[in-house]
Amino acid sequence: MPTARRSKLVGPVIVPRTFRTDDGQLNLEKQRRQLRWLLDQGINEGNGVIMFAGGGSEGYFLSDDEWKASVDFLAEECKGRVPSMAGIFELSAREAAKKAAYCADIGIDFVQLQPPHYMVPTDDEVFHHFKIVNDSADVGIMLYNAPWAMPRPGYEFRPPIVERLIQLENVEGLKLASFDIRNYVALARLFATEINLITNQPPFVLSLPIKLGFAGFINSHGNLAPRLVLHMWDLWKNKKYDEYDELTLKLYVDPHLRVHMPEELEWRGMGEGPLARLGMEAMGCKMGPSFEAQQPLSEAFVKNFLEGYRKSGLAEWVDWEE
Repeated sequence: MPTARRSKLVGPVIVPRTFRTDDGQLNLEKQRRQLRWLLDQGINEGNGVIMFAGGGSEGYFLSDDEWKASVDFLAEECKGRVPSMAGIFELSAREAAKKAAYCADIGIDFVQLQPPHYMVPTDDEVFHHFKIVNDSADVGIMLYNAPWAMPRPGYEFRPPIVERLIQLENVEGLKLASFDIRNYVALARLFATEINLITNQPPFVLSLPIKLGFAGFINSHGNLAPRLVLHMWDLWKNKKYDEYDELTLKLYVDPHLRVHMPEELEWRGMGEGPLARLGMEAMGCKMGPSFEAQQPLSEAFVKNFLEGYRKSGLAEWVDWEE
């Protein structure tokens, strides 16, 4: 039986990028203006979730003080308007539990929690990591499957561990992308009615997550193009597969195929910040510098990325004015 809290974990999960000043401080003034504008465009309960301190927000690189300032801001701005979520990236289950408890205390609805990943964990270690957090805070937990953030061969949530984890009372969702499409489909077929699945899979899977019963999708363009993600969500809810696929191919797939060579499609780095910021700046929003010490993107990559963006038609959906 879905919980009242779980019913809020639907639609586009929008991950605001962390604004910084030129000298590397959090720019909460601009963060507040952008988030308030976003909420005024119709991102509200039933039509999305706002997540701070995720990977695209460079949550890995936030100091503890910066993380706290970010989630304080999130709780203050979102309460009563839209469900909120905070990313937690900790090797220590004790530290993850402290952060989850802090989120619960200030009114955050969900935390995105990833398995510990200094070395590849066992299922038992993953279960106990999540159980410690679950038992320490009354806050919804979205499991985060991110095998690319592990040493090879990576760690994937597979049916046996998910079966155990969904017995924890606060586990409400699973953010899912996978290197193994069979595992992706199997998890959806087994658990789409047990927890809310949020796809983090690249657009090449098109409308497959809708057909498999996913409850929503991770999105970053919604920060500046909320009309776009609300339109995508409407197509999603109404199961308009062909229209969804046509839009996805037009915006996210075809333009880049014609400006990138295959070897230039892959981006490498220790964090998502430089690429996430480039996406925002391509849409007309200045972000400030990435967190140290992520390497800058090459001139060739930036040129090709911006050319793909220009050909995609995304600019037609952007309503933000700098």
